Amino acid sequence: MHKRICLVVLACAVFAASGCDTVKPYWKSTKSFYKSYINTDPVVTMKDDTSAGPSERKLADLLMPVDARLEYLLRTISSQDVPPDADWCRAFLNIYPWVSGVAVLDPSGAVVQGARVSPKEVSFEPLRAFDKRFKDHQMAAAVVANDLGNEVLLGKPLSVDGEDKGLLVVYFDPANLAKFSPDPGSLIMFIPGAPPLIVGDVSGGQALAGQNWKSILASNVSGEMTAGGTSYLWQSRYVAQLNLVYAVARTSAPAKGVKPVAPNSAPPAAQSPQPATQSPSGAMPQEVVQPSPQDMNQPDASPAQ
Repeated sequence: MHKRICLVVLACAVFAASGCDTVKPYWKSTKSFYKSYINTDPVVTMKDDTSAGPSERKLADLLMPVDARLEYLLRTISSQDVPPDADWCRAFLNIYPWVSGVAVLDPSGAVVQGARVSPKEVSFEPLRAFDKRFKDHQMAAAVVANDLGNEVLLGKPLSVDGEDKGLLVVYFDPANLAKFSPDPGSLIMFIPGAPPLIVGDVSGGQALAGQNWKSILASNVSGEMTAGGTSYLWQSRYVAQLNLVYAVARTSAPAKGVKPVAPNSAPPAAQSPQPATQSPSGAMPQEVVQPSPQDMNQPDASPAQ
């Protein structure tokens, strides 16, 4: 054993004596690669990028207050795993007053808990088509159309210790969300498919929605297209498995009356209503639950009229 150790030490010494010149170039190139591509020095550019034109700035200014609120909503829903109770549901509507309602369904699809601010009766039946997504612990979305307007349903699977406990369903009217844009009439929002969901400029939205979005969205998330004789700039985002598309008519000058969104106009940070405990059985309340006056003073509850 000692003899083997001595031989290894001797071999290392010979390599060190005769191979230093050979190893140096490789070590130098390795350090250079590490510094250039792995542990790079951060660079912050404070210079304003003026490459964005009036149309790009218009789209960003109009959609940002809307999309930020939608993103916070999706994050809150995604973080909820166990069935919430009635207090959680009411607190949720205070945080997101533009939401029509929230419901907790048991594994059979029956409503056991919930609250709502909209008098519209909404069927959760379309969510039954997404059992596979729910089994994979993925959120699913569906569009429901009725005489009082469209509603987007969001379903999030619930579980306790790996056991299926049903769904958390949140639903909202995109027209209420669009009101947070500084110029709701100029921002087009639509979800391709049937039933068609269009908010904002209806004629422009219909022209855009008639395009082959399955093919377009297969390779693009934003772009420009001409529909109905008008050129539009568009940007898409996922809402569960659906694509929500924002669009504005191209312009050569800043939109009149539209101001860039100030930092302090952003919605409150995403948060989970408390407490979030397993809910007792009980029917979904039929009365309309309204946010308190204090909650209506929050930035998220002050859409453009």
